[in-house]
This record gives sequence, C-alpha cells and structure tokens, in this order.
Amino acid sequence: MDRSVGGRMATARPVFDDVIVSATTLNRRSGEVLDLAWEKCVTIMRNEQSFALLRREQAAGMIVQLHRAQQILDLFHAIERIRSGAALDPADEFEWLTAFALDDLKDMADEVYAAYTRAQRGEIPPEEADAVIHEWQESAWAARSPNVGMAFEAAADEAPLTEPILAPSSHE
Repeated sequence: MDRSVGGRMATARPVFDDVIVSATTLNRRSGEVLDLAWEKCVTIMRNEQSFALLRREQAAGMIVQLHRAQQILDLFHAIERIRSGAALDPADEFEWLTAFALDDLKDMADEVYAAYTRAQRGEIPPEEADAVIHEWQESAWAARSPNVGMAFEAAADEAPLTEPILAPSSHE
C-alpha cells in the first residue's frame, strides 16, 4: 500500500510527516491503515477534524518527553525567580536551588539546557539530562550539609601510611 491510500486532500498538510487517510478509507481498509500506523503516524481526516493514529509506545514516549520538558521549564522558572530576588516557598520542589550563588545558577541552567538539547537531538540518552539535574541537586544538599562544610573547613590531618604488618600464615 502506498502513501496515497486516502487520496490527496488539497487543504490538509501532514501533521507528523505522516500518511493522511480519510475516515472512509479507515472504515474500508482498516487492516492496511493499521499496518501503516505500525510504521509511522497516520492522520485520519473527517470533515475539518484530524485524528492521529500511532502506536501506544510512541504516545507514551511523547508523554515522557512532555514531562521532561515541563520539569526543565519549571526548573528554569525557579532559577529566574531566584535570580530576580524572589523567595521560593520552602515547600517548593526546587527550593534546593537557593543553596547556589547566582553565577552557579546560570551555569546550571546552561548545563541543563545543553544536556536537554543533546538528548532531544538523540546524541545522548534523555536520562542524562535528568542526571545533570540530579547531580546539581546532590551538590546543593552537600553544600548545605554541616558535616561536609566542617570537612572542607578542617585542617589537613594527613599522616603517611605505614607498611602493613602481615601475620605469618599457617601454611608456612
């Protein structure tokens, strides 16, 4: 079956660089349309309405991408609020950002954006963008930890290691 299954519609442009079929074609040749939908998205046109037919995995992937983009947008919004002098509510999910200086927040935004962009291009797995955020969050926790602060402020207490004394083995 070729791309012309549903015929040409003068006013319809492909939404997803896909195959366009009419609702009538879907009714008459549903098996062939489903076969097409296995390979790529199919737009079904009925009057002035359009519907997307795609595999469930593709729809789930779109939802994951949307969630990731929303999380990053929320992160950038929180960064901008802090940089503009607004206080974050202690219950805000991004309250940990307040542990950083303004220059660090800019560096974080640049690093997260770069990772997200590379993930969108398929250069890195999308989880790596999440990992960048997670690493910054762990850095914030460490910066606020009194134990980590004391460790960095403590004077060096280094001593050379001595050779270990080995006990004679019972096989000798």
